[in-house]
Amino acid sequence: MPRRTWLDSKIDVFLEELAASGMHLDRQRAGELITGQVRTVAILLRVTEATARTYLGDEIIKDMARRMLFEVAGERPGADLMEAPRTVPLPLALVGITVAALAEAMQVRAANEPPDHLGDVITTYAQTLSGLGQITAGAAPEQTGNPAEILFPPALLRRAARYISGAADLAAAGGKLPDGIPETARNQLAATLRRDAEGLIAITTTDLSPMATTLFRERDV
Repeated sequence: MPRRTWLDSKIDVFLEELAASGMHLDRQRAGELITGQVRTVAILLRVTEATARTYLGDEIIKDMARRMLFEVAGERPGADLMEAPRTVPLPLALVGITVAALAEAMQVRAANEPPDHLGDVITTYAQTLSGLGQITAGAAPEQTGNPAEILFPPALLRRAARYISGAADLAAAGGKLPDGIPETARNQLAATLRRDAEGLIAITTTDLSPMATTLFRERDV
């Protein structure tokens, strides 16, 4: 079994703090954030990175996680999103695209996670997919006026966008691709996922429902 490093232990602390509020992040991204903080401290204090690590105890790492939670407050970490106000209309076609994008993002994340963290990844994405599915299934009898659009909580869509965007970053940065996706499709997969994520963010921050379909490309990945 590989020896655990200082970074491994700090990633655990960082992710546990996020998970306590219902937010999950892949280990690679968490490691990049912590490594970036080490470099920043080293530059500011004019010390080596090895010395800078001694300044980053568990409480400092937890503080980093709390700042991230504040930055994504729009996702309402820890809240029951099924009970949140549903104010963002999403055309049925884009609901399908979002579900497809999340499923692809989950596969990318799963391909890059160690086996002991795979269950958390699946649970995280499955909860979001389940929320989208439940709201979609229950919308028809409630939205007879405009059955072509379904109202979603903006926080749920923003959370989905972050998961999809994170998978796009993994693919673009050379992470492992899911089985069945050739290397030649890497750039297309990353670009498609990124566009899907940006479309969701735009829809939750602007009244774009009349032209929402232009924010998503046809998916052929």
